[in-house]
Amino acid sequence: MTRLHGALVASAIAVAAATAGCSGGKPPTAATSELSTPAPLADAGASGPADDAEASLSSKESKAVARTLARVSEIRGVKASRPVPGVKLERDKLVGRVKDKALREYPAEALRREGQLLQMFGFAPPTFDYLGEMMKLLEAQLEGFYEPKNGTMYLAADLRGKEAEATLAHELVHALQDQNWDLKSRSSYRPGKGDETLALACLAEGDATSVMMDFIMHEQGRTALDLPEEMVRELMASGVNGASIKGVPHILRTTLVAPYIDGLSFVHALRKKGGWAMVDRAWAQPPTTTEQVLHVDKWESHEPAIPIPAPSALALGAGWKLDDEDTFGELGFALAFEEWVDAAEARRAAAGWGGDRSAVYTKGDELAFAVHSRYDALPFAERAMQKLTPGLKKTLGKASIDAPDAVCFERKDLGPFILARKDRDVVLATGPARAVNTTWTSTSTCAQAKKWADEILATR
Repeated sequence: MTRLHGALVASAIAVAAATAGCSGGKPPTAATSELSTPAPLADAGASGPADDAEASLSSKESKAVARTLARVSEIRGVKASRPVPGVKLERDKLVGRVKDKALREYPAEALRREGQLLQMFGFAPPTFDYLGEMMKLLEAQLEGFYEPKNGTMYLAADLRGKEAEATLAHELVHALQDQNWDLKSRSSYRPGKGDETLALACLAEGDATSVMMDFIMHEQGRTALDLPEEMVRELMASGVNGASIKGVPHILRTTLVAPYIDGLSFVHALRKKGGWAMVDRAWAQPPTTTEQVLHVDKWESHEPAIPIPAPSALALGAGWKLDDEDTFGELGFALAFEEWVDAAEARRAAAGWGGDRSAVYTKGDELAFAVHSRYDALPFAERAMQKLTPGLKKTLGKASIDAPDAVCFERKDLGPFILARKDRDVVLATGPARAVNTTWTSTSTCAQAKKWADEILATR
């Protein structure tokens, strides 16, 4: 799992310092650490583990890692079963290693489709380079990551002081998670399991971030639970809005930071109920949906997702092939809705999620996408329509179909975009449209989109 928490580390330190000052305590000092002035290391490059020995930490640094591992193990209440080797890389090498990892573990076609879907929704421009923009985010934010496949921790070579200590603590929590709950098998790419994968990422990052904040604040005799939750959420969210990444699509930034922010809220809810032992229970029975992450009572009751079949596409005509299917989940919908309405309204529109399934259809160079969701009760579905419709009109302009239970917008490039509801079921569909290089052309109309939405809504 890639750990994108550079700005979040700085935010966590800032929160700890600010709240300490407000409460009359002493802000954390820039205590000296063996990692503050690292010894020169050999260039590890972006190759595999075989080269890592040349870039291993010095003896002094390794001892510092061992002490930090012992400290986070004590804070977390989980034993380390083995030492954790560390490698320091120049930032470009660190980013290169993550890029190579992504290309090895994720099918190139899946990465390309991700970018195309962001374009079809209007969340990214036609010239959008998905992998390139992700790397831009990495260059700005990546401070380190733990690699479950070889049990090694990788850190940026330019880290110093408290930032280095906090990043090290965060990554070592991931090592503890791996040693106790097998991150290696759990972090593998699983097609069609998007929501479940995001739920696990929330648990992993929330756990590591909470321990990291305890680690930062231990000199004050305080823990992460002493911090105002809203302040933490706001500062962590602001950490991925720096000038260097302003051009990166908003949804990429919010999606990357969500496991840390929403995962931290989940873990803190568990800690308040039953301490770290409750978090251990979550690892023994991980959340299977992001709904369980956002509503801890649903995790406690093991509320499952409502099974929904992948949307069919008979209304599109002959020749269309199901290319991929997945699940958005409540958090996925909340992040998507945030592109049309403010964050609070987006969360309310997504709340009450019961289950969903999405499908990508292709026909030559044409694409079409639909997601069919079912809410737990009719009022939730009605509320989603009421909250999203004004935002869509503001974003997309005048609707060609404008009815209480369906709005559709003609788009000459990306094809029609429709939001439709029947009882407690809601459908979002975009396309069909033809993609040739960076040029999109609509190949459908709202009339056909409405027939497609009606077909999907008739599925039970």
